[in-house]
Amino acid sequence: MEKESGLPRLPERKPRKPVVYPGMSFEEVLNTIEKECGGPLAVKSYGRGKHKVIILPEAVNEFRVMVSFGRRSPKNRKEQKYNGYGHFLDGGDGNVIIVVSHFIEVLTMNRSAVHASNLGPGGEPNPGLDFLEYYREEFLSSEKECNKDAGGCLADPFLDICGSSEFVLEGHTHPDLGVFWSLQDRKTGAARAASSPVCIFVCDPVRREILGCVGKTFEEAEVIFYNRDNKQNTDTFFPEHARETAQETAHRIHVNELVYQAQQCISLRGCSGRIQCHTGILGDLKVSIKLKVPKEQV
Repeated sequence: MEKESGLPRLPERKPRKPVVYPGMSFEEVLNTIEKECGGPLAVKSYGRGKHKVIILPEAVNEFRVMVSFGRRSPKNRKEQKYNGYGHFLDGGDGNVIIVVSHFIEVLTMNRSAVHASNLGPGGEPNPGLDFLEYYREEFLSSEKECNKDAGGCLADPFLDICGSSEFVLEGHTHPDLGVFWSLQDRKTGAARAASSPVCIFVCDPVRREILGCVGKTFEEAEVIFYNRDNKQNTDTFFPEHARETAQETAHRIHVNELVYQAQQCISLRGCSGRIQCHTGILGDLKVSIKLKVPKEQV
């Protein structure tokens, strides 16, 4: 017979309900941005993957200044950390769409090109971090009131759909080192994304390189920057600027994904075949894919 401990039995833990995010297709998200954020808008994407991380125009301006994107500066010679706030959207078929409307820099100390500490010079708590929560609450309390500019353009067209912004991105820089995931990046990123599909994000501001993934298993993501089409901002952030409509962007991304999946079949899944891409005189892209799939995989 099992002996009673005499202690009151703890109540059973209720299973946690899965979080449900607003559903919206990728095309609907792009069209909403084009319609509500003012235009024409320049578009630049980095990486590939089924998940999409979209940086809205106002957040792009914040990011560009924060990391001195595209040039060397006294500030970006050493690693910087920053958080992105915005919204999670369910894009269907297990795809996550993350919209970033605002960046807050995480003030760190003891910085080097590959490290930025949350502790002070002598190991004491960093006083700069005391302001992080203050700045976040200040932004959240006023984001709806300040969401429209004098021209009627919205900074965040998803506020009414999703409600207040939340923490959606954990980022840092690799100054002039290229973009990759270190062992420490994977460890801290997995912890940050343990309970929600947070974007783990790294930028080399000097080389203009971006890398993003989603969730604790580091699933690949395409990072898409939107920028208002004025010459100063466009030349700085998009040196090889090519304007696209939302529909053109969606079509290009779908084609990129199709080619990528075909490459995966050939390189990793034992298929044989051929992939050919050709750009016509009018700029139209022609893609020819032929795959031979082993019988056991059919």
